[in-house]
Amino acid sequence: MEYAVNIEMLYPGIPFCNRIGRVKQAGFDAIEFWGWHDKDIDDILGTCKKNGVRVQAISATGNYSPGDRQHQAECIRWVERTIKVAEKLGTKYIIMFPNHFTKEGCSNFCDKYTKSDGIAAITALLMRLEPKLESSGITLLLEPLNNHGADNGMLVTDTEEGAAIIRAVNSDYVRLLLDVFHMQLMHGNLWEHIRENLDIAPYIHLADVPDRHEAGTGEINFRYLLHMLREKGYEGTICPEYLPQEDTDDSLYIWKQLLVGNDKRDSS
Repeated sequence: MEYAVNIEMLYPGIPFCNRIGRVKQAGFDAIEFWGWHDKDIDDILGTCKKNGVRVQAISATGNYSPGDRQHQAECIRWVERTIKVAEKLGTKYIIMFPNHFTKEGCSNFCDKYTKSDGIAAITALLMRLEPKLESSGITLLLEPLNNHGADNGMLVTDTEEGAAIIRAVNSDYVRLLLDVFHMQLMHGNLWEHIRENLDIAPYIHLADVPDRHEAGTGEINFRYLLHMLREKGYEGTICPEYLPQEDTDDSLYIWKQLLVGNDKRDSS
């Protein structure tokens, strides 16, 4: 397995690039972050090189949703720009959400399209992007998310819905991201859903439920899930994407011990 950590919610108050060195000190050699348009990519690249850290994934979602048929051309152009940024950073993966986000929550097209229309639009868009992704060698990951609260318009919320889209596209360069936080909120039965989709899911996000904190603060048994992934010989990326409840360094230590199999506590 490969390990990365999303740095967006870590080390509050610390400049973004300074977090890269802190994560390296905590034992992680790869990072992930969300949108790239508001960040200094050259600064990130230089800081990563200085610290021996790679960028494992960035977000390919901008101001347009893949399920919005009216703006598919704009969405494709944004992904194409994201591919260029990923190439510059040496990034293996770009992550696409079913809906883009606004200041009020996720975009909502429920009054505009049926769910089946939206899923068909996502599938068609991914098929159009596939040759561009293959040419770049970068893999796009579709990530189903929860539809709670202000995100009630989220189009793809179920693991099997996301898996069906990926299997329909049928490309090594369009894969599924499994986020156990969202999976637990939406349907639970985590290991069964993970096991059934390991062949199309090279990337897994970790955060505990209900508050998206580090392992041991909620109801998910990460020790069990990670043990089962090691038993299956999983070779993808495991990435904590969470909001620390306490000290960031302490929370990263908890994740690191779990990821390498050194944790002896029950994290359920």
